[in-house]
Amino acid sequence: MAESNKPDSDSQENDERVEQLARELADRLRAMPNRQELTDYAVSLLKESNEDAGTSEQAAAMVERAARNDPFNPIAFAIPLFVIGAVLCATGILAGVGLGVIGIALLMVLWGLIVAFFSRFRRGADKPQS
Repeated sequence: MAESNKPDSDSQENDERVEQLARELADRLRAMPNRQELTDYAVSLLKESNEDAGTSEQAAAMVERAARNDPFNPIAFAIPLFVIGAVLCATGILAGVGLGVIGIALLMVLWGLIVAFFSRFRRGADKPQS
């Protein structure tokens, strides 16, 4: 039970610290002659730092997701092979080569489906059970 209350106490401490810093900043800004400009500047700095923090967290999450996934998608590569094979078959003269290219495309689709199935199965096994 003490563990479930811990995040709340940390949150309260953070809230109090932010409130204290805001009061201190407001007191210092009141004492300055050009307080409106400095207040606007402080607000813009806070917004920029918040946006930068969100961007860096998002970039780290994208890199982590990319590291877990296979960057090569054989199904996407098979689509142009189907088109090339169909064009070769349509010429009539190169129908054998076209059928071979279509066969390779079918193998790539099969490979892509197998990879997708096993990667989904593996991701499901990696998730923690609740």
